Amino acid sequence: VTAYAAAKYPDMEVKLRKMENGTPIDYPIEVRVTGDDIDKLYELIKPIKEKLLSTQGIRDVNDDWGPKTKKLVIDVDQDRARRSGVTNSDVALSLNTGLSGLQMTEYREGNDSIPVELRSVSADRENLNKLDGLIVYAQGSDTSVPLKQVADVNLVWEEAIIKRLDRTRTITVRTLHLPGVTATEVSDKFLPWLEEESKNWPVGYSFEMGGEMETSTDASAAIGAKLPISGMLIFLLLVAQFNSVRKTLIILFTIPLGLIGVTFGLIVADSIFGFMTILGIISLAGIIINNAIVLIDRINIERDDNGRSAAEAVIEACQQRLRPIILTTCTTVGGMLPLWISHDPMFETMAISIIFGLLFATLLTLIIVPVLYSIFFGVKYDKTNFERKATS
Repeated sequence: VTAYAAAKYPDMEVKLRKMENGTPIDYPIEVRVTGDDIDKLYELIKPIKEKLLSTQGIRDVNDDWGPKTKKLVIDVDQDRARRSGVTNSDVALSLNTGLSGLQMTEYREGNDSIPVELRSVSADRENLNKLDGLIVYAQGSDTSVPLKQVADVNLVWEEAIIKRLDRTRTITVRTLHLPGVTATEVSDKFLPWLEEESKNWPVGYSFEMGGEMETSTDASAAIGAKLPISGMLIFLLLVAQFNSVRKTLIILFTIPLGLIGVTFGLIVADSIFGFMTILGIISLAGIIINNAIVLIDRINIERDDNGRSAAEAVIEACQQRLRPIILTTCTTVGGMLPLWISHDPMFETMAISIIFGLLFATLLTLIIVPVLYSIFFGVKYDKTNFERKATS
């Protein structure tokens, strides 16, 4: 469809896209250039368009001001107009009458009222050469003169739309990407060049990115604003549950372990770090905390309820909770695999972050939590602990 439209109707703007989840974004890649001078703005966006056109994986590069339109400019010569006794108001009224029409009266037919307008014939209105012969009536002197006697008629091209952002002229260069290409991949290639190019711009001219990058940044900022409060609530709840700051710190120290797996997974899967990845990391943190809580809670049970020593309690808890933690990890990873394999554009990055982050965090949690517990609570190990466990 796009190829046919480009060949047959090059001026037509064609956009094809799949049904989107969430708020639709008309153009995933946008560059907003702001400044005062219109000609300078067009000069600045020209290399931007050329760079985007040369970037692999994008199509339909355009701007939101659109193509220029024709405008009829009537330049009244004040000296000639005064000699002819014609004012600007006379010229405007005569042009409005000849081009748009002036209502003279109304014709009533039954209950219908039909306006009667005075206007030039269509041939004179559409022919620019005949417009020079338009008669201007001077109301003050009760005389009539041709329009070309008091004014020059010119046809110029000007901007059809001039948009502003914060009261400053802003032109937005927009483009779509091809299937299989993400806006982040295009921005990663294009943005470094644009930042270097903008260093040579005059003072008062700047750019900012829009589209998916702006939407993702706003969404991430909204999440980041609430994370400190959420983190504090989690900390207070863990302290209230275990009645111990040290045990709470052990649990919280396990959260960064998942970031190792997330980084490795994004590199292996050749994926991107976006908004859904952040949601995956937040979900991953909850699973990791749950595993650490299960392990710490079992250590407490072995020490308090079963009367074991600290060293024996740590060893026994690790062995008893190994299978449940591994099974939880396997079921979660299995549930996320379809989202990764299907390459769902919305949930793929989230699935990758949860799968690889959980695999790494599970293995490291089973090692780090006992180590940190032993360090924070001064647990000492000797051969008798392991021999006693082996004989039992």
